[in-house]
Amino acid sequence: MLRDETTNSATGLTLQAFDALFERYQCEQIETAILQNADPFLETAGEDLRRRMFTTVGGAGEELCLRPDFTIPVCLHHLQFSTGLPRRYGYLGPVFRQREQGLHEFLQAGVEHLGRTETPYVADADLMAIAVDAALMPDPQAVLTLKLGDPSLFHQLLMSLEVPTGLRNRLIRAFGRGLDEASLKKILSPTEAEDMALPADLKKLLHDPEALEQAVADMMLAQGLSLHAGRNAHDIAERYLEIYGPQDIGLTESDKARLMNVLVDYLRLNGPALEMPSRLTDFEGRHDVAFGANLVQFTDRLSEFSAKAGASIPADFTFASDFARPLDYYTGFVFELFVNGASRPVAAGGRYDRLMEILGSEDPVPAVGFSLWLDRLPNWGAKNG
Repeated sequence: MLRDETTNSATGLTLQAFDALFERYQCEQIETAILQNADPFLETAGEDLRRRMFTTVGGAGEELCLRPDFTIPVCLHHLQFSTGLPRRYGYLGPVFRQREQGLHEFLQAGVEHLGRTETPYVADADLMAIAVDAALMPDPQAVLTLKLGDPSLFHQLLMSLEVPTGLRNRLIRAFGRGLDEASLKKILSPTEAEDMALPADLKKLLHDPEALEQAVADMMLAQGLSLHAGRNAHDIAERYLEIYGPQDIGLTESDKARLMNVLVDYLRLNGPALEMPSRLTDFEGRHDVAFGANLVQFTDRLSEFSAKAGASIPADFTFASDFARPLDYYTGFVFELFVNGASRPVAAGGRYDRLMEILGSEDPVPAVGFSLWLDRLPNWGAKNG
């Protein structure tokens, strides 16, 4: 297969090892262009990634970027060139984004499952098992920590509590950015100063998100600001809705107090992943709520992964109820994998069932994937140089 021309003698065996990994798991290896249309990333990837992209303008005035990640390019590649599902893709190449630590250009590998229609937890478990295998390639004796989250449990909890739509959407947006007790209090009881901070002409648009976004875009253009540099109009409008939008329609102070109590208790559900099914069941009984099919699927995913990983299952396998990946397209379970106690994950991924439709698929396509950062693998250069 063709390779991006960015490798050297220190990474040559890296490529060979991943060739073997992809062959072992029957992954179709693909290439995607380094220079990408920026719009799909700006529209779907989330503020955390968007603000770290390297962007430029094409000859026709279109917004372009150096490839900051592979998931969206792989999905677009499938939509443009491939037919038939399911497909399992593997990739390895350079990505470009600003980072607080390390180089802004680095090698990323990963796997994307598209269109697997059997029970989702089977594909989820397969995907995590491949990530564990990949992380252990440079050192089979490395100590792994696998951190699991499942925002769908939080979403179902809000539904079970019959949280009004406006507040529910606001809590879901906040959850994806790191919801804690302090931010929860702020959402449920905004101060008068916060309530008065939004200009009146924008405040009257809080019940119409599309009109609010357009008004923000108009204000940005009037002030000579780019609609894509830094936070765009969509991000700013979402933030306004999160802070100032309608959130407590129909809630009494007693309702708010109960909601606060239940959600704070939920955000404290952290610990060994294999203990969580029973702890979540106890939580249901304690608060008279129901996670429904989401908890069944969560439990089945744990069992399936334990069976597939076998002896390679990390001894430190944890669940954090407040854990979400900072990419907007994730829709279900998420995970991060750490090696030898490092503070930064070596691999991360999860389920993103809506992304293919957002990118142009005519039909729903269930999807799950992970990415692995090669520069975070310990001793990789020493073992492969």
